[in-house]
Amino acid sequence: MYKTISTLFLLVGFHQNLRASLADSLQSERMEEVEVKAYSPRTLSDDRNGRLYWNMESLADMPHVLGSADPLRSLQLLPGVATNNDYTSGIHIQGCAASQSVLNMDGAPIFNASHLLGLFSVFNASHFRGMALVKNRHDAAFSNRLGGEISFYPTDSIARKVHLDATVSFMESEGTLTLPTGEHSTLYLSGRGSYLNLLYGNLLEIDEMQLRYGLQDYNLTFVQQAGAHDKIRLSLYHGQDRMNLLQEDFADENKLNWQNTAAALHWQHHSSRFILQQNATFSRYRNTLDMGISSVSLNLSSGITQAGYAARLEWTRGNLQWNGGVEYNYYHFRPMQFEVSGSFIENETPKFREDAHEANAYLQADISIRPSWSVLGGLRLSSYHSHGRSFFSPDPRITLNYHPSSSHTLSVHYGLYHQYLHQMSVSNGGLPVDYWTSSSPSVRPQQAHSIALGYYFRSQKGMMEISAEVYYKKLSHQHEYSGSILDFFTQVYHIENNMIHGKGYNYGLNLMLKKNRGKLSGWVSYAIGSSRRRFPELSPTEWFNSTFDRRHDLSVVANYRFNRHWSLGGDFVYASGTPYTKAKSVYVINNNLVSEYGKYNGSNLPATHRMDIALTYRFTPRGYREQSLNLSIYNLYARRNVLFSYLGFQEENFGYKHVYSLCRMLPSIGYTLKF
Repeated sequence: MYKTISTLFLLVGFHQNLRASLADSLQSERMEEVEVKAYSPRTLSDDRNGRLYWNMESLADMPHVLGSADPLRSLQLLPGVATNNDYTSGIHIQGCAASQSVLNMDGAPIFNASHLLGLFSVFNASHFRGMALVKNRHDAAFSNRLGGEISFYPTDSIARKVHLDATVSFMESEGTLTLPTGEHSTLYLSGRGSYLNLLYGNLLEIDEMQLRYGLQDYNLTFVQQAGAHDKIRLSLYHGQDRMNLLQEDFADENKLNWQNTAAALHWQHHSSRFILQQNATFSRYRNTLDMGISSVSLNLSSGITQAGYAARLEWTRGNLQWNGGVEYNYYHFRPMQFEVSGSFIENETPKFREDAHEANAYLQADISIRPSWSVLGGLRLSSYHSHGRSFFSPDPRITLNYHPSSSHTLSVHYGLYHQYLHQMSVSNGGLPVDYWTSSSPSVRPQQAHSIALGYYFRSQKGMMEISAEVYYKKLSHQHEYSGSILDFFTQVYHIENNMIHGKGYNYGLNLMLKKNRGKLSGWVSYAIGSSRRRFPELSPTEWFNSTFDRRHDLSVVANYRFNRHWSLGGDFVYASGTPYTKAKSVYVINNNLVSEYGKYNGSNLPATHRMDIALTYRFTPRGYREQSLNLSIYNLYARRNVLFSYLGFQEENFGYKHVYSLCRMLPSIGYTLKF
């Protein structure tokens, strides 16, 4: 019985407001593309305005996870970028929820960018030329979100020869094929598939449950140079995941499936007077959960679809650099649908849908006041219509930059932000059972007032860089899911009856010291911050730690290149434990287990830390561009980080039981061939 309960908790997380036992319950990213002319050989570059660029080719020196050098895991080594634990999907930027940040693939938003519970992402590094991160200090073109923005840019050069970049590892194989289709056009095809169960099947076990997992990713990018002043690019993506958890003692099998589909059509026209960019995008995300517990079965499903158009115009007049744009997005929501069946339970939610229309317009100017002073100011207007209700928001944003010398930059930013999309977390762990829903008369758009102070230093020869940022965000109309998975068994479910509404704030300090050149390169990053929320339904006056609160977060990254063949890389991470709500007493009433809980998010899991290393050997036989072997060890000293805790029996004693990482250590070998 208790193993069955643990299966349920594994799939949906240990929800803070769970008030009854299972037995009792059974009875009762758009972001416009930034034109990057060329990439620096440095792994990571900063443009002084808080925008970080990462060269994808440099990921080869980073530690691999099961043979994959993953872009999003590398971003988590930067200050202010985190997840809740080793196996939690979604990225939290400066204390914001994962849903408050946007991830774009060539302008199309990706609503769930994680594979294997967040162990790595849907982005095949060989298909993209670079990625950009903006944590704060957004301009008026930034889409309607409260957090950060992560953008992936596909390779868009016109190739002259056929080229293959393929990697084979113990867990998966991936590759990108470059095909010239004419003098002015190129086709890029990428694919990735896993065979994790063949070699790692016996290692992938959580709380005595066997994990079976498979994934597939497909990318296509077609680039056409349509004359001297025009370039057209088409990008397509489809990915899907299948995960089974089997508990043999009780013959219970639980299935999770989720998939992303995205498309973007981009046209850029430039002349001596202006640059015009137009984007048409489409994105769809779906998830399903099939759970079997003894004689009871539960099916959960949800989805969201987006279709949009955006146009951006840039021009220069004197010392003013102008840009403006218009956007339209259509959203179709399929919030949580569920169906329960069993020996004495029959429950089903009514099938309902939500549609929404969003229109945006913005205008901004970058003004050089003096050689050492510049101002970027703009206004974003947004209109959102859903459930027969319209919302209108004018969002001013301004950044003041001061350059006392070529090495130093100081900046001050203020921005007002609104967000009309909401993600309800059923799992508290970013599992693919969380669902998206729309703003409505009872679920108001989220709002944030953001202030940031930044400092950036780069030495004359680019050897060293230092960056620091202090931020504060005042959050309004924050919404969270207040029930648990057990509500589906016992209640007539309605989305708005299972939400709590409140406000909050985030503040903190991000620091990074980076060495760019020499045999030894890398960085040290540290973030200290607080993320607090208040919900009148829980307490009219008391503030609580949010689930995304990470008081301390430290990352150390180093790469040492011995010669042109050998390099050794590694990273170390440390982070404070995730907040959770702990039971303060447990008792039995009528043979049913009842728990009384303490302060909301008043306890913390143990701190997490981990070290990874990677040894890379490169060689270039005659006739090939490059080959390499990468030996990586994820979690070098076999640290058992806690994923979550739940109440249950452990060696005949009833109490809190920790659930740990999938396995203590993950070694991998990857072979890469380029020609």
